[in-house]
Amino acid sequence: MMMSAEKLIQKGVFAFSLMTILFCAAFSGCKADEDITKEPVAGELLRIARESLQDSIVFYARAMMGTVNKTLLEQGCPVKYHFKWRSEDTLNMQIHNFTVGKMPVVISFSINLKFMQLNTWEKNEYLGSDWIKFQGSKGISVVNANTDEYEDGGGGSGTVTGYFNAETKEMEFVTSFNVMNFSTDVYLQKIDYSRMATYDEDFRQYEEDLAKYKEEHGL
Repeated sequence: MMMSAEKLIQKGVFAFSLMTILFCAAFSGCKADEDITKEPVAGELLRIARESLQDSIVFYARAMMGTVNKTLLEQGCPVKYHFKWRSEDTLNMQIHNFTVGKMPVVISFSINLKFMQLNTWEKNEYLGSDWIKFQGSKGISVVNANTDEYEDGGGGSGTVTGYFNAETKEMEFVTSFNVMNFSTDVYLQKIDYSRMATYDEDFRQYEEDLAKYKEEHGL
């Protein structure tokens, strides 16, 4: 039996109203999350970040080309990251002359980072009140040049997104160089300042483990 024109109109109005409600709810949620991330980070959390992220820190990172781990080893390799605060809430991060494993290029990188609160979705993943987020865009990448430092961290197209825990001093972040789809993936780990003193030894160990991996896998 065919539905009357009046009922068709009623169903159409109901469907449109439902879609409107869902859209508004989604938009409101996105807007709320956007407002959250724009709110200043609590002073104590930013103070701890300023104290913790200073000078040079070694993290284990995977050099990725797309989804391919160019460091080959699951734990990655030790990488020096250099930090300098440009202002009260702006942190410059640099990588100098980075190449490792099967990377076909040498990359130096500089970017300015801003700290912000986590949005609703991130709070479900990073539990507790001590997590803060940091992000940067317009990072400068220089390829195959012997470069030790940039004063400016803007003007390019590289990006960084990461998370820092002020209580445990753990952090993780991804750096996208926007060069041949290369990035470095620093998986969750605690800041260990002693790694600077053992960097050369740790890197030699990585190279030995890499050579063994290649031999075992016929590479």
